[in-house]
Amino acid sequence: MDFLNHLVRKSDISKYETEYFNYKPSPKRPRRKKTENITVDYISLNDSPIVSNYVVFDLETTGLNADVNAIVEIGAVKVENNMVTDRFSSLINPKQYIPAYLANKIHISNVMVQDKPTIDVVLPYFIEFIENLPLVAHNASFDMSFLLKNCLRQNINIDNAVIDTLYLSRHYLKECKRHNLAYLTSYFNVELNNAHRAYYDARATQQIFEIIKDHISAET
Repeated sequence: MDFLNHLVRKSDISKYETEYFNYKPSPKRPRRKKTENITVDYISLNDSPIVSNYVVFDLETTGLNADVNAIVEIGAVKVENNMVTDRFSSLINPKQYIPAYLANKIHISNVMVQDKPTIDVVLPYFIEFIENLPLVAHNASFDMSFLLKNCLRQNINIDNAVIDTLYLSRHYLKECKRHNLAYLTSYFNVELNNAHRAYYDARATQQIFEIIKDHISAET
């Protein structure tokens, strides 16, 4: 067999059932959609936010996607006649792992929630707490996506109007370079201990909301 004939025979791929010759490129994985832009249906009071009775709430979660991630903490303050009259705070067993990087950020470990009630137990109490009052949150679309998703899973009806302090800050606090809660609390000297714990974030948001209301009133 001459050398050229040998090469032709070696190139006859059908005779060689090897992993190399049977190589097929792996299928492309679909890209996950970004969850920063969350569309949630609720009644907004952003155009008429001057209210004296309301509930400010904040959620800590295992991630950004309400379809697959879970709530690990709910914190809230109730305001009546512009005065804080009640509070709500509960850790929740998410029944899923809290990643280490996230646990370090929100200061909630897996050990802390392992013996806590699940969301199906806590949520009805929170719904009772908020009554039919307007809900206030910083970046409300995020918190409302988790709240509404969990209400839907438990067949709980909720139609509270919502006010977003992030939206209001961008529109009325023009002197601020940024509008995240950490910056706003520092700028206005609002105390924020234990940042990224739900109750403390809610309490700070309530004070920022009152500052925003003062700015709006001064402009009208």
